[in-house]
Amino acid sequence: MPPKPKVAPKAKAQTATSAASKATPKPLAKATSKAGPAAPNDIQTQDDASEPSVAEAESFIATLTDNDWAELASLEEAPSQIAAVLQATLTLLGDPEATSWSAAKTALAEPQQLLRELRSLGAWGAADDLTIKTAALLQTKSVRDLQDAVAAKSGGAPSSPGARATTPGPRSAKARAKPPAAKLKSAPSSKAPPPPAPSQGSSAAVALGLMVTAFLAARKHDKAPPFPMMWPLVPYSLLHVRLQQAMFSRQTACVICSEPRSVRSVLNYCQLSGAAVCDLKSIHVQVQLSKTLSISNARAQLGSSLHQAITQGCRLVLVLGSAPPNLRHYCDAKQVPIQAFDGEQSNEAAKSLDLLAAAKGFHVVLVVEASKAKAEQVLAHVIPGFDEMAVLVLDASTLPCDSALKPLKPQPNFHAAISLLALPPNDTQALEGKGTSHETTETSSVSTLVNEEDFEYKEHFTDDWEQRWFRGPAKTDETGKPIREGIINPSIAKYPSDPKDCKVCMQLVGGAPNAPCSGLWTSFTPLARPQEVEFEFTMNGKVDVPNACLVFTQKPFEGALPECKVGVQFVVRGGMYLSGGSGNLVKISNDGKIRNDKWNKVLLKIDWKEKHVIGQVDSRGKGYAPAVQTVPFRDATCEGFGYVFIYNMEMQATCWVHSLRIKQDSHHVGEDKASLDALDARAYMAAQIKQREYQRAVDADMALGMKMGAIKSTSSHGMNLAQEQAANSSSHMAMH
Repeated sequence: MPPKPKVAPKAKAQTATSAASKATPKPLAKATSKAGPAAPNDIQTQDDASEPSVAEAESFIATLTDNDWAELASLEEAPSQIAAVLQATLTLLGDPEATSWSAAKTALAEPQQLLRELRSLGAWGAADDLTIKTAALLQTKSVRDLQDAVAAKSGGAPSSPGARATTPGPRSAKARAKPPAAKLKSAPSSKAPPPPAPSQGSSAAVALGLMVTAFLAARKHDKAPPFPMMWPLVPYSLLHVRLQQAMFSRQTACVICSEPRSVRSVLNYCQLSGAAVCDLKSIHVQVQLSKTLSISNARAQLGSSLHQAITQGCRLVLVLGSAPPNLRHYCDAKQVPIQAFDGEQSNEAAKSLDLLAAAKGFHVVLVVEASKAKAEQVLAHVIPGFDEMAVLVLDASTLPCDSALKPLKPQPNFHAAISLLALPPNDTQALEGKGTSHETTETSSVSTLVNEEDFEYKEHFTDDWEQRWFRGPAKTDETGKPIREGIINPSIAKYPSDPKDCKVCMQLVGGAPNAPCSGLWTSFTPLARPQEVEFEFTMNGKVDVPNACLVFTQKPFEGALPECKVGVQFVVRGGMYLSGGSGNLVKISNDGKIRNDKWNKVLLKIDWKEKHVIGQVDSRGKGYAPAVQTVPFRDATCEGFGYVFIYNMEMQATCWVHSLRIKQDSHHVGEDKASLDALDARAYMAAQIKQREYQRAVDADMALGMKMGAIKSTSSHGMNLAQEQAANSSSHMAMH
């Protein structure tokens, strides 16, 4: 059966007067979702319980002038109705000094900033307790009384059931038309009390009152809008609004920031709003890079932050940085339940922490520094439940200037957080290239995670070395046969026997011919880009076989070293060498030969922009000798170091490693003269050669002068002729 045709509504009169007489105000729940913006002079009212929509409030605000706001700000003492409106406005914004008229005057000094704060708050931005306090302070009737006074002053009709209140400002012909007589019959007769006399600043107060009333009405009648399905590009001013949408949708939020400046802006807002912030990227660096924190202690730190937020009912902000760690590795049934990352299972997460339920207001927010393309490729693999999260991309072009983002109040202040979001964007300041973030995009693939945090890994090879290092990974020799167990033996020892030189160290005995990566190894997650590698070692073995090898690669060893993307490869083969781009060995030892039972220190400085290594050696304990030259990476496609290998390649060789230091510090390069000499080895060597040539020329001139008798030392005082003449001249001048 075909569907029945829809019945057309009855024809309506086409005149403006007829339309006005038959219009019936819609409920607020429908008006806020379907009705368009009201005309500036047509604020709809229904009865004493009627409430305006946000669109109608914005329309009224558009009619105000700077003089209207100046009148309100100039009041030395506000009437009770106006004071109630201002107190309610500041209360809704979370101002701790909402009852102070001086605080209200300060806010009114910049009315556009105050309006931006209200828009940044949104109808669903305030906490429930602030909404309740605001509703107690501000009744719809008090706002209507002010509105009626303003309408009466401008010559319009007061707001009443079935009538429209006329507001000040420019009006259209339709707005100026009087309501029809038939409609006015239902309005109160002359017995109704006259509207109150308008006071100075009433128009601006009405605008604020309408906006606050509209927000309260939305909370009372409407449902919170759902979070968009597609990742929205969100201006900084609406960050709070979007996070509230995610919370009411029971979704964990993920904020994608394209640069460090955006991350700082988000964290400033979160800290001011009273959120619990956990810097998971720093925790991960301590666990996986500097290796100073165990995974169990890391879970305890994260679990403590989670317990605090879920108990107090506040946001838990996890800072993941530009190389997000795998959150599954930090999950624990009793400390960090995986349900905590699913907004719909927050109560289940609370029960895992021995709590009855999550306090109202608890919400998890993840902050990631990445491009949208990188986030799409990486985050689903490292964040549990990512596909169900509310993901938003922060628009970096809407951020305020840096100077406005830096100062933070010592105590959390919700009004200060909203004020920060409402700052106008800085259109004149170019966005920071933000250094490492953009360099990573240029030099590495989208899915490659590279650490950008400063860290320093120090290894002194104590008895707990097996917590950080592993044996192998190579288990076969060059022919593919398994390496016999016991041939390669790592252990902690004291070497050498001389007490003056004896040190606790890692003793690696034995190796396999032409079989790399058969000794010890450790890993770094994410990839590290250190600027310095320093180690102290000694060894013995055949001169023509590579031993005491220290290799840094991007990928794990799976049978062939060239496939690992080797960055730095140090070997000892009679002298100390680095393996260059084509596999050629470049000598870096210019401090004498390696001596048995004597410690050698090696300092490698790494230039990631040029993919070069500069090596310096100290074999005498007198400091590092100047670098000889730069050496290119073994593999120029290496994007970072993920693995470190120490091994020998001779069955009877032994190497002893006392210490290993790996440092990533973006501010370290070029701090002193020695660093400058090492980073520009060729210039240093050229200067030294030039100095020696100059000295040889001076020595030749001196020798020629001695032969000619112009410079001759005397036997009496030991001075040459020039020195004697200078001394005589000085004595003569002193006498006169």
